[in-house]
Amino acid sequence: MSQKGNSIMSFYLSDVARGYFEKIGWGRNKGKSKSGMFSAIIQPYYLCMQIGMIKNQRREPDLMSRDMIDYWASDAAEHEDLISGVGFYYYCIQNGIMQEDERTLKLMDSFFSKERDKVYTAEGYSMLNKFAQGGFDYILENYGEANDLADFLIWYMEQIEI
Repeated sequence: MSQKGNSIMSFYLSDVARGYFEKIGWGRNKGKSKSGMFSAIIQPYYLCMQIGMIKNQRREPDLMSRDMIDYWASDAAEHEDLISGVGFYYYCIQNGIMQEDERTLKLMDSFFSKERDKVYTAEGYSMLNKFAQGGFDYILENYGEANDLADFLIWYMEQIEI
């Protein structure tokens, strides 16, 4: 795993969450879904992160034994600016900034990485990963086992529209 000190410097999706989404299928991991599969693991990561934000569910991630990327790939890459903007919005809220505030620019330095090969700082990845874990917990608790992508996405859309 990409780390800076003890801080994770990549996206993080637990082994349990990976196993869950492997049942649907992603990348070369053909799952049980008859309606399609995710093209890359970053897609279910994003869905977990997004529902975690919407439902305000977050916690420290469970064990992850396989590395994950540290940038938005696949279809998510096209929307990196929007995803990062929403992530930064939640980061501002987490830090007590709810409107225009002179501290916003300072917070950008602690969320976005200055390194060319990274998108976020360890603190930024940490927040996003906590939302992803909380979102996965929400999915597992409220949807249960998933085997078909279309059924899962229909349920997911209903959840984020509530």
